Amino acid sequence: MNRNAFIALLLLANSAFGQRVADFTTAAAQAKTSKSDIVVFVHGSDWNRPGEVVAKIWNDPRFLSTVGSGVLLVDIDRKENPTDAEKAALKNNEAGNPPVRSLPAVALYDSEGRLVGTVSGTEELAAAGGLLAATKKLLVTRRERDELWKSADGASAIIKAGKLGQGLDRMNLGLGPKGVYKPILEQIRKADPDDKSGYIGKYTFSNEALVDLALKAAESKNYAEAESEFAKWDRNPRLSTTQRQELQAAKFALYQRWPEKKNEVRPILEKMRDIDPKSELGQAAANYIELLFAPKKKKGDSAA
Repeated sequence: MNRNAFIALLLLANSAFGQRVADFTTAAAQAKTSKSDIVVFVHGSDWNRPGEVVAKIWNDPRFLSTVGSGVLLVDIDRKENPTDAEKAALKNNEAGNPPVRSLPAVALYDSEGRLVGTVSGTEELAAAGGLLAATKKLLVTRRERDELWKSADGASAIIKAGKLGQGLDRMNLGLGPKGVYKPILEQIRKADPDDKSGYIGKYTFSNEALVDLALKAAESKNYAEAESEFAKWDRNPRLSTTQRQELQAAKFALYQRWPEKKNEVRPILEKMRDIDPKSELGQAAANYIELLFAPKKKKGDSAA
Protein backbone atom coordinates (compact mmCIF):
# COMPACT_ATOMS: atom_id res chain seq x y z
CA MET A 1 0.00 0.00 0.00
CA ASN A 2 1.50 3.33 -1.01
CA ARG A 3 1.77 6.28 1.36
CA ASN A 4 -1.15 8.29 -0.11
CA ALA A 5 -3.48 5.31 0.03
CA PHE A 6 -2.47 4.69 3.66
CA ILE A 7 -3.20 8.33 4.61
CA ALA A 8 -6.58 8.17 2.86
CA LEU A 9 -7.42 4.98 4.72
CA LEU A 10 -6.34 6.52 8.02
CA LEU A 11 -8.53 9.58 7.43
CA LEU A 12 -11.47 7.36 6.54
CA ALA A 13 -10.97 5.33 9.70
CA ASN A 14 -10.81 8.46 11.86
CA SER A 15 -14.04 9.80 10.35
CA ALA A 16 -15.78 6.50 11.10
CA PHE A 17 -15.06 6.74 14.82
CA GLY A 18 -15.70 9.26 17.54
CA GLN A 19 -12.94 11.59 18.67
CA ARG A 20 -12.05 12.61 22.20
CA VAL A 21 -11.52 16.34 22.68
CA ALA A 22 -9.86 18.08 25.62
CA ASP A 23 -12.72 20.43 26.51
CA PHE A 24 -16.06 21.78 25.32
CA THR A 25 -14.65 25.08 24.03
CA THR A 26 -12.34 23.18 21.68
CA ALA A 27 -15.11 20.77 20.70
CA ALA A 28 -17.58 23.58 19.95
CA ALA A 29 -15.12 25.30 17.62
CA GLN A 30 -14.32 22.03 15.88
CA ALA A 31 -18.01 21.05 15.61
CA LYS A 32 -18.90 24.22 13.73
CA THR A 33 -16.36 23.40 11.06
CA SER A 34 -16.99 19.67 10.83
CA LYS A 35 -20.76 19.81 11.57
CA SER A 36 -20.22 17.24 14.31
CA ASP A 37 -22.32 16.35 17.33
CA ILE A 38 -20.77 16.77 20.77
CA VAL A 39 -21.37 14.13 23.43
CA VAL A 40 -20.60 15.21 26.98
CA PHE A 41 -20.13 12.74 29.83
CA VAL A 42 -20.52 14.27 33.31
CA HIS A 43 -19.38 12.53 36.47
CA GLY A 44 -17.68 13.24 39.80
CA SER A 45 -14.61 11.09 40.22
CA ASP A 46 -13.94 11.97 43.86
CA TRP A 47 -17.48 11.42 45.16
CA ASN A 48 -19.86 9.82 42.64
CA ARG A 49 -19.03 6.10 42.73
CA PRO A 50 -21.75 4.99 40.28
CA GLY A 51 -20.29 7.51 37.86
CA GLU A 52 -16.92 5.83 37.95
CA VAL A 53 -18.48 2.50 36.98
CA VAL A 54 -20.04 4.18 33.95
CA ALA A 55 -16.77 6.04 33.27
CA LYS A 56 -15.09 2.71 32.55
CA ILE A 57 -17.53 2.23 29.66
CA TRP A 58 -16.97 5.81 28.49
CA ASN A 59 -13.19 5.34 28.47
CA ASP A 60 -13.31 1.95 26.76
CA PRO A 61 -11.92 2.19 23.18
CA ARG A 62 -14.96 0.23 21.99
CA PHE A 63 -17.23 3.10 23.05
CA LEU A 64 -15.22 5.46 20.86
CA SER A 65 -15.44 3.15 17.87
CA THR A 66 -19.18 2.43 18.11
CA VAL A 67 -20.73 5.70 19.28
CA GLY A 68 -20.99 7.08 15.75
CA SER A 69 -18.98 8.67 12.99
CA GLY A 70 -17.53 12.11 13.52
CA VAL A 71 -18.89 12.50 17.07
CA LEU A 72 -16.78 14.59 19.46
CA LEU A 73 -16.51 13.34 23.04
CA VAL A 74 -15.92 15.62 26.03
CA ASP A 75 -15.37 14.44 29.61
CA ILE A 76 -16.49 16.77 32.42
CA ASP A 77 -15.43 15.76 35.92
CA ARG A 78 -17.43 17.66 38.56
CA LYS A 79 -15.14 17.05 41.51
CA GLU A 80 -16.05 18.20 44.99
CA ASN A 81 -12.43 19.13 45.65
CA PRO A 82 -10.83 20.15 42.37
CA THR A 83 -7.28 21.46 42.25
CA ASP A 84 -6.63 25.01 41.10
CA ALA A 85 -5.55 23.66 37.73
CA GLU A 86 -8.77 21.63 37.44
CA LYS A 87 -10.84 24.70 38.37
CA ALA A 88 -9.16 26.65 35.63
CA ALA A 89 -9.72 23.83 33.14
CA LEU A 90 -13.42 23.70 34.01
CA LYS A 91 -13.86 27.21 32.64
CA ASN A 92 -13.35 25.75 29.19
CA ASN A 93 -16.32 23.47 29.86
CA GLU A 94 -18.79 26.05 31.17
CA ALA A 95 -20.79 26.33 27.92
CA GLY A 96 -21.18 22.55 27.77
CA ASN A 97 -21.84 21.77 31.43
CA PRO A 98 -25.46 20.60 31.12
CA PRO A 99 -28.24 21.15 33.66
CA VAL A 100 -28.80 17.61 34.94
CA ARG A 101 -30.61 16.29 38.01
CA SER A 102 -28.04 13.68 39.01
CA LEU A 103 -24.76 12.06 38.01
CA PRO A 104 -23.50 10.27 36.07
CA ALA A 105 -25.07 11.87 33.02
CA VAL A 106 -24.64 12.08 29.28
CA ALA A 107 -25.68 15.08 27.18
CA LEU A 108 -25.76 15.83 23.49
CA TYR A 109 -25.05 19.19 21.87
CA ASP A 110 -25.47 19.86 18.17
CA SER A 111 -22.89 21.41 15.86
CA GLU A 112 -24.08 24.87 16.90
CA GLY A 113 -23.47 24.13 20.56
CA ARG A 114 -27.18 23.83 21.42
CA LEU A 115 -28.29 21.25 23.97
CA VAL A 116 -30.34 18.46 22.35
CA GLY A 117 -31.02 16.28 25.38
CA THR A 118 -29.71 14.62 28.51
CA VAL A 119 -29.95 11.29 30.30
CA SER A 120 -29.05 11.68 33.96
CA GLY A 121 -28.60 9.32 36.87
CA THR A 122 -28.02 5.59 36.98
CA GLU A 123 -31.76 4.81 36.78
CA GLU A 124 -32.30 6.82 33.59
CA LEU A 125 -29.16 5.40 32.02
CA ALA A 126 -30.21 1.86 32.89
CA ALA A 127 -33.72 2.46 31.54
CA ALA A 128 -32.18 3.70 28.28
CA GLY A 129 -30.12 0.51 27.98
CA GLY A 130 -26.81 1.84 29.29
CA LEU A 131 -24.45 4.65 28.35
CA LEU A 132 -23.92 3.66 24.71
CA ALA A 133 -27.61 3.06 24.01
CA ALA A 134 -28.54 6.33 25.74
CA THR A 135 -25.99 8.22 23.64
CA LYS A 136 -27.24 6.68 20.41
CA LYS A 137 -30.84 7.55 21.32
CA LEU A 138 -29.81 11.18 21.81
CA LEU A 139 -28.14 11.14 18.40
CA VAL A 140 -31.34 9.76 16.86
CA THR A 141 -33.27 12.57 18.54
CA ARG A 142 -31.02 15.16 16.91
CA ARG A 143 -31.34 13.56 13.50
CA GLU A 144 -35.12 13.30 13.73
CA ARG A 145 -35.33 16.91 14.91
CA ASP A 146 -33.27 18.08 11.96
CA GLU A 147 -35.34 16.03 9.52
CA LEU A 148 -38.48 17.74 10.79
CA TRP A 149 -36.89 21.18 10.52
CA LYS A 150 -35.59 20.40 7.05
CA SER A 151 -39.07 19.36 5.96
CA ALA A 152 -40.31 22.76 7.19
CA ASP A 153 -38.19 24.47 4.51
CA GLY A 154 -40.42 25.39 1.63
CA ALA A 155 -43.60 24.57 3.56
CA SER A 156 -46.05 27.34 4.26
CA ALA A 157 -48.03 28.72 7.19
CA ILE A 158 -49.46 26.13 9.58
CA ILE A 159 -47.56 23.20 8.01
CA LYS A 160 -44.22 24.92 8.50
CA ALA A 161 -45.12 25.95 12.04
CA GLY A 162 -46.17 22.38 12.78
CA LYS A 163 -42.91 20.89 11.56
CA LEU A 164 -40.85 23.42 13.51
CA GLY A 165 -42.92 22.77 16.63
CA GLN A 166 -42.61 19.00 16.23
CA GLY A 167 -38.84 19.42 16.13
CA LEU A 168 -38.96 21.24 19.46
CA ASP A 169 -41.30 18.57 20.82
CA ARG A 170 -38.84 15.87 19.82
CA MET A 171 -36.25 17.25 22.24
CA ASN A 172 -38.69 17.98 25.09
CA LEU A 173 -36.54 20.86 26.34
CA GLY A 174 -38.95 23.76 25.97
CA LEU A 175 -36.93 26.57 24.43
CA GLY A 176 -33.75 25.13 25.91
CA PRO A 177 -31.26 26.55 28.42
CA LYS A 178 -31.14 30.34 28.23
CA GLY A 179 -33.79 30.24 25.51
CA VAL A 180 -31.37 28.89 22.91
CA TYR A 181 -34.27 27.79 20.70
CA LYS A 182 -36.15 31.11 20.74
CA PRO A 183 -35.18 31.69 17.07
CA ILE A 184 -37.24 28.58 16.22
CA LEU A 185 -40.21 30.07 18.08
CA GLU A 186 -39.80 33.27 16.10
CA GLN A 187 -39.90 31.25 12.88
CA ILE A 188 -43.14 29.67 14.10
CA ARG A 189 -44.60 33.13 14.85
CA LYS A 190 -43.68 34.34 11.38
CA ALA A 191 -45.16 31.29 9.66
CA ASP A 192 -48.31 31.09 11.81
CA PRO A 193 -49.03 34.46 13.47
CA ASP A 194 -52.57 33.43 14.44
CA ASP A 195 -51.22 30.29 16.11
CA LYS A 196 -53.52 27.89 14.33
CA SER A 197 -50.94 25.19 15.01
CA GLY A 198 -51.01 25.85 18.77
CA TYR A 199 -47.23 25.83 19.04
CA ILE A 200 -46.85 29.50 19.96
CA GLY A 201 -49.14 28.86 22.91
CA LYS A 202 -47.29 25.73 23.92
CA TYR A 203 -43.89 27.41 23.93
CA THR A 204 -45.04 30.61 25.64
CA PHE A 205 -47.19 28.86 28.27
CA SER A 206 -46.57 30.16 31.79
CA ASN A 207 -48.07 28.45 34.82
CA GLU A 208 -47.03 31.36 37.03
CA ALA A 209 -48.80 33.87 34.77
CA LEU A 210 -52.04 31.85 34.80
CA VAL A 211 -52.05 31.43 38.59
CA ASP A 212 -51.33 35.16 38.94
CA LEU A 213 -54.25 35.87 36.60
CA ALA A 214 -56.54 33.68 38.72
CA LEU A 215 -55.55 35.41 41.96
CA LYS A 216 -55.90 38.93 40.53
CA ALA A 217 -59.26 38.06 38.95
CA ALA A 218 -60.52 36.74 42.28
CA GLU A 219 -59.29 39.84 44.09
CA SER A 220 -61.05 42.17 41.63
CA LYS A 221 -64.02 39.80 41.27
CA ASN A 222 -63.47 39.83 37.52
CA TYR A 223 -63.81 36.07 37.35
CA ALA A 224 -65.29 35.75 33.86
CA GLU A 225 -62.28 37.32 32.14
CA ALA A 226 -59.92 34.81 33.69
CA GLU A 227 -62.29 31.93 32.91
CA SER A 228 -62.39 33.02 29.26
CA GLU A 229 -58.60 33.04 29.13
CA PHE A 230 -58.46 29.55 30.64
CA ALA A 231 -60.99 28.31 28.09
CA LYS A 232 -58.71 29.54 25.32
CA TRP A 233 -55.81 27.55 26.74
CA ASP A 234 -58.06 24.52 27.16
CA ARG A 235 -58.66 24.53 23.40
CA ASN A 236 -54.93 24.31 22.62
CA PRO A 237 -54.25 20.69 21.59
CA ARG A 238 -50.48 21.12 21.81
CA LEU A 239 -50.16 21.56 25.56
CA SER A 240 -48.07 18.90 27.25
CA THR A 241 -49.42 16.70 30.02
CA THR A 242 -47.74 18.86 32.66
CA GLN A 243 -49.04 22.08 31.09
CA ARG A 244 -52.59 20.74 31.04
CA GLN A 245 -52.29 19.84 34.71
CA GLU A 246 -50.88 23.28 35.50
CA LEU A 247 -53.82 24.84 33.67
CA GLN A 248 -56.24 22.90 35.87
CA ALA A 249 -54.29 24.07 38.93
CA ALA A 250 -54.80 27.70 37.85
CA LYS A 251 -58.52 27.05 37.31
CA PHE A 252 -58.68 25.47 40.76
CA ALA A 253 -57.15 28.64 42.24
CA LEU A 254 -59.86 30.69 40.50
CA TYR A 255 -62.89 28.50 41.24
CA GLN A 256 -61.95 28.03 44.86
CA ARG A 257 -62.32 31.81 45.26
CA TRP A 258 -65.41 32.16 43.06
CA PRO A 259 -68.54 31.56 45.19
CA GLU A 260 -70.74 30.64 42.20
CA LYS A 261 -68.23 28.05 40.99
CA LYS A 262 -67.58 26.17 44.22
CA ASN A 263 -69.36 23.11 42.84
CA GLU A 264 -66.81 22.94 39.99
CA VAL A 265 -63.78 22.71 42.25
CA ARG A 266 -63.92 18.93 42.62
CA PRO A 267 -64.32 18.20 38.86
CA ILE A 268 -61.31 20.43 38.16
CA LEU A 269 -59.20 18.53 40.70
CA GLU A 270 -60.39 15.21 39.32
CA LYS A 271 -59.42 16.26 35.81
CA MET A 272 -56.01 17.40 37.06
CA ARG A 273 -55.55 14.04 38.78
CA ASP A 274 -56.75 11.94 35.85
CA ILE A 275 -54.46 13.60 33.27
CA ASP A 276 -51.54 11.84 34.94
CA PRO A 277 -52.31 10.21 38.31
CA LYS A 278 -48.67 9.22 38.91
CA SER A 279 -47.22 12.71 38.47
CA GLU A 280 -46.57 15.07 41.37
CA LEU A 281 -49.43 17.31 40.26
CA GLY A 282 -51.73 14.31 39.86
CA GLN A 283 -50.93 13.11 43.36
CA ALA A 284 -51.33 16.62 44.76
CA ALA A 285 -54.80 16.83 43.18
CA ALA A 286 -55.74 13.47 44.69
CA ASN A 287 -54.61 14.67 48.11
CA TYR A 288 -56.64 17.87 47.77
CA ILE A 289 -59.74 15.85 46.84
CA GLU A 290 -59.32 13.72 49.94
CA LEU A 291 -58.66 16.75 52.13
CA LEU A 292 -61.52 18.91 50.85
CA PHE A 293 -64.18 16.35 50.10
CA ALA A 294 -63.68 13.46 52.52
CA PRO A 295 -66.96 12.58 54.27
CA LYS A 296 -67.20 14.39 57.57
CA LYS A 297 -67.73 12.23 60.61
CA LYS A 298 -70.90 12.79 62.53
CA LYS A 299 -70.72 13.65 66.18
CA GLY A 300 -70.50 10.50 68.19
CA ASP A 301 -69.00 8.38 65.41
CA SER A 302 -66.01 6.41 66.59
CA ALA A 303 -62.99 5.39 64.59
CA ALA A 304 -63.00 1.83 63.30
